[in-house]
Amino acid sequence: MKLQRFFYAAIFLLSILQTQNSYASASQKIAFQAEVWADNWFELYINGKKVGQDSVPITKEKSFNSEKITFSASYPLTVGLIAKDYTENASGLEYIGQGKQQIGDGGVILQIREVSSGKVVGYTTNKWKVFTTNTAPTNLSCEKSQNPLKECLHKDVASPEKWNTSTFDDSSWKTASAYSEDAVGVKEGYFNFKWNPKATLIWSSSLKLDNTILLRSVIKK
Repeated sequence: MKLQRFFYAAIFLLSILQTQNSYASASQKIAFQAEVWADNWFELYINGKKVGQDSVPITKEKSFNSEKITFSASYPLTVGLIAKDYTENASGLEYIGQGKQQIGDGGVILQIREVSSGKVVGYTTNKWKVFTTNTAPTNLSCEKSQNPLKECLHKDVASPEKWNTSTFDDSSWKTASAYSEDAVGVKEGYFNFKWNPKATLIWSSSLKLDNTILLRSVIKK
């Protein structure tokens, strides 16, 4: 009887140790590298923590550079992106006062790889969730206005609290839209990376009018 009790106690202890080891393995931090190209600017969050941003300020009119951002984290990865298209002011226009005054367009692509293996474990697709915080102009007729700051209308929505964390419920968010390289008009830094064939350029459903968007997705191990 004593031997039987000892046997069951040993099995119970072993199961506890296995559970603890599984938890430790799941929560172990490893090194990752994010590769991002944006028209025009982005800020990257992993599991609610900011890990990097575009090195060229959003105030620069033409910014098509790419970035490599290294970070340590544990699976699952909740990836949050703030993406912004350049606008000269609240009108949502660019090249104001010039013959090419226009409504600009955005676009962003990202892939994340494990540093040790080089394996790409996540990338942007139209399955990502998106939330728009700035739209301008909301009246297209102002595109060639001589006083766009006065005549162009815009819409701003506050960012939801903790939108980039794992506990946030994004079920009410829309899914992102995928765009071709021609539609976005990719330039310069875009060609610095060999993109995973499944990685796509994404934005909201309005590539031209939505100027600031939030994007999020979860990458499971």
